[in-house]
Amino acid sequence: MENIKQFGIITAVFFVGEVLNMVIPLPVPGSVWGMIIMFILLCTKVVKLEHVEKAADFLLAIMAFLFVPLGVGLMTSFDAIKNDIGAIVIVILVSTVAVMVVTGIVVEQMRKKDKAVIGEEAVEKEEVKINE
Repeated sequence: MENIKQFGIITAVFFVGEVLNMVIPLPVPGSVWGMIIMFILLCTKVVKLEHVEKAADFLLAIMAFLFVPLGVGLMTSFDAIKNDIGAIVIVILVSTVAVMVVTGIVVEQMRKKDKAVIGEEAVEKEEVKINE
């Protein structure tokens, strides 16, 4: 019963994101609206992590399987995209590198902030676990 409740919460937030997508005239997918809403709900403790953790872990565990239909769809429509394959590969590579760089910068800034708050010696000796 707990799993059904957790999937229900995730599905409800996704549905609200889809409704926002229809109402707000911005080029943002409903799934992104849903993630933003879930983030806000988790940060404000309206939804506690325990209320969605098991369902989210399950979805993360099967994420690769969920991409199979996308891959099959790309293979069946390859003729439609073959002229643009070079541009698609370049966009994928550039966006991947950009995400890695931004993630690295954010992590470094967070570590600097944690060192300043906790004390550099404790962080260096790993006496304090950061962000857990």
